[in-house]
Amino acid sequence: MDKRRYYGRKIKKTKNLYRRKRSAGQKVFGTVMLVIALSAIAFLGFCIGKPLLDYIGSIGKDQPAEWTPEASYNAQLTEKPEESTDPAADSSAPTQVPAGSDAPADEPAAEATASTSAATSARETVSTNQPHSTTAQTGETDTSSPASSGTLIASEAPASALSNSSSLSAVLAKAKSGGYNAVVVQLKDRNGYFRYKTAIEGAADSVLVTGTMTLEEIMKVFRENGIVPIAEIAVLSDEKGCEMFTDMSYKCIDSPATSWLDYSLSPPRRWANPDSSATREYFAKVTAELMTAGFENILLTDVIFPNFQHYDNVYIAAKYFAQDRYKLLYNVVKAGNMIEMKASDVIGEEFGRTAEVLNDVSQLHGNSVALIISRSDLPTDAGYPADAKTLVETVLSLAAKKTGDLRIVPVIDSSGFDDAERAKIAGSLGSLGYDSYIMR
Repeated sequence: MDKRRYYGRKIKKTKNLYRRKRSAGQKVFGTVMLVIALSAIAFLGFCIGKPLLDYIGSIGKDQPAEWTPEASYNAQLTEKPEESTDPAADSSAPTQVPAGSDAPADEPAAEATASTSAATSARETVSTNQPHSTTAQTGETDTSSPASSGTLIASEAPASALSNSSSLSAVLAKAKSGGYNAVVVQLKDRNGYFRYKTAIEGAADSVLVTGTMTLEEIMKVFRENGIVPIAEIAVLSDEKGCEMFTDMSYKCIDSPATSWLDYSLSPPRRWANPDSSATREYFAKVTAELMTAGFENILLTDVIFPNFQHYDNVYIAAKYFAQDRYKLLYNVVKAGNMIEMKASDVIGEEFGRTAEVLNDVSQLHGNSVALIISRSDLPTDAGYPADAKTLVETVLSLAAKKTGDLRIVPVIDSSGFDDAERAKIAGSLGSLGYDSYIMR
């Protein structure tokens, strides 16, 4: 048999033909699988990849992204605050320069010295006056003082200010525009006259009253102008009071009914005796009347003995010349008041006449020292610094060492300093930490 015929026709299968047949069969299957694989990769990338990348990128970064305020909030941050003309509203107020000064208010503070540190440590801020009236609820008259932040920057009103409400209001408005938030008004002068209508029995409707306004009327004007009142009263210098109430005066040894007269003065005059119960009662009535009306800051002047002469020991008791006579002064000193003293009397080797009350500071119970710094009292030819700023810093440093824990309120006698010097003094007081002062 023909071999070729036996096996039949031989068909040669090439490699290319085989591949074409298999790819055609798998085409649909492969497309489906590819779609599934891509979907799986996309899903895994979304669920795992992004957090993983965020985590890797956050390595080494502990703080969250900074918050950006809204535009309105940014505007509040960048907006310049309204400047206040009230020194009490700002802790930097003591460095403000009162009206009449031509020196810059933002003069850099001097370098601290050992003396400055001593002054600063002994200084305390004047207590805040808190209004205590509830007029709107009770309908009663509001006799409280205007509130302050604890910082009292005061000027002094002239005697004519108490002529009437209009005069007082004009003085207070001028003080406020000059940068002051408090004003001192003398309500009882060194002759013993009342510059207001007192209601004290025996004194009311007498020649002792020279004022035309009541305390309530005075307080009303202060409240309307937003100024803190400081009532100044002379204590033991009281010629007219002793003339009317003779039991208040010093008495002669050989004639107990006769008042001793101070002939070192012209004309001779009487003085109130702190050892007299009549003096103590009279003074207590005056201070009670002021406090009831709302005067929370009272400046006491003339807490002193007369300037006795060597021949006076013949006429009056020896105890008024003794070294411990200062104990009698505590009979007329009420806690919380400011007691006026000359700087030279405070910083001397021994306490001078106006500072005798400092011999026992434990008896002063919350009183403060109104320290008068005057060029006439501290002249250059006596060895005190010629520079005003240095003078004030030196005196306050020495006074702080002599007054213990008592608060010091500097009283600057403007008559001895020009405008530029007063401005430097005001700036110096602020840098030393004295938040309150009186510019007289």
